[in-house]
Amino acid sequence: MRIETPIVTVFLAGLLTACVETAPTAEHVEAGAVATGAESAPAEVIEADEQALGTVGAYRVQSTLIVDAGALLPPTADHAVQTLEGLRDHPSATLFALADDAGVPAVATIRDALPSVLASRLDGWIDSYVRGVTTGDGTVAQVIDTVVGVCRAPIGAVELESRLTVGAGATSRHRLETVGLEVAGQAMSFDVAPLAGVGAALDVPVAATVTLDGDRATLALGDHGFGLPYGRLAWAAFDGAVRARYGRDLRGLLGDTVGCDALAASVANRCVLGVCVGHRSDLRAICEGALDRAVAQLRERVEAQAVEPIALDAGAAVMVRGAATDGFAGAIEGGVWTAQLDLGQGARPAAATFTGARE
Repeated sequence: MRIETPIVTVFLAGLLTACVETAPTAEHVEAGAVATGAESAPAEVIEADEQALGTVGAYRVQSTLIVDAGALLPPTADHAVQTLEGLRDHPSATLFALADDAGVPAVATIRDALPSVLASRLDGWIDSYVRGVTTGDGTVAQVIDTVVGVCRAPIGAVELESRLTVGAGATSRHRLETVGLEVAGQAMSFDVAPLAGVGAALDVPVAATVTLDGDRATLALGDHGFGLPYGRLAWAAFDGAVRARYGRDLRGLLGDTVGCDALAASVANRCVLGVCVGHRSDLRAICEGALDRAVAQLRERVEAQAVEPIALDAGAAVMVRGAATDGFAGAIEGGVWTAQLDLGQGARPAAATFTGARE
């Protein structure tokens, strides 16, 4: 992921030592159980020479990484998350601060127009209204608590779907196609191309060799990496989790919950000694502008995360023969990456495995 902050490179390193008992034939090696301490059904592995390597072909690869990430959204978004909490705890002050930050002219209009007897009560009236709102999604406080919970939800697993083309010499390539995240009980998968943008390194060369060492046939993959800004992926996952829970995006949810027009009407009708607040359109503009700014600020902070989390240092797996008449591998099995994954909280160890099915 490339954003204008220092880039943290994350390394996934993998090594599988898979022992296969064999009895050689004219074209293939009949494999016994992979050495795991217990016997399993015998399999056939391809003969590992240059000819076989040149014709192994393309595989759909599935990689699973279990990562101990503290939260979906990176620490750079903490201030914006705290602003959402401000809408819950101090609605009026937060609305005015956000609207002022957004340059809404109505902020100055209200401050200049209201006499002190009304201005001193304005925050209390706005706070009282917001805290009394109840919708089908709950109170404003309940909705914001749920949203903040999604922001700070841990990531259960990262799923990578890719296409590995194994060929002779320097012709092998690895292309990342989708990334899946499990967040707040929701499993979501995203096409990486639109998230990464033009020119991102999603289809890269990789050194790939199949080696026969005694009774062992393995696929070895060299170091390579993918360019995918984590911030964009994190925002897509956050937005997906909110939509799954509420059926609309964050801005729509906040607008429907707070109800800016109803808030403006209620506060505009407040009076002291026959002098009323009025300025309904200005109050509505402040509310709408503040909610716009709250969501924009959160998105800006999340998408500004510069970490590029996916770098594969090396990997290895067993090559398993396909159809009986097919001299080439039909699957990749038992692949292991030794991984460190950075999702915005620093590099952390991640257990990682991969398998592949021939196209």
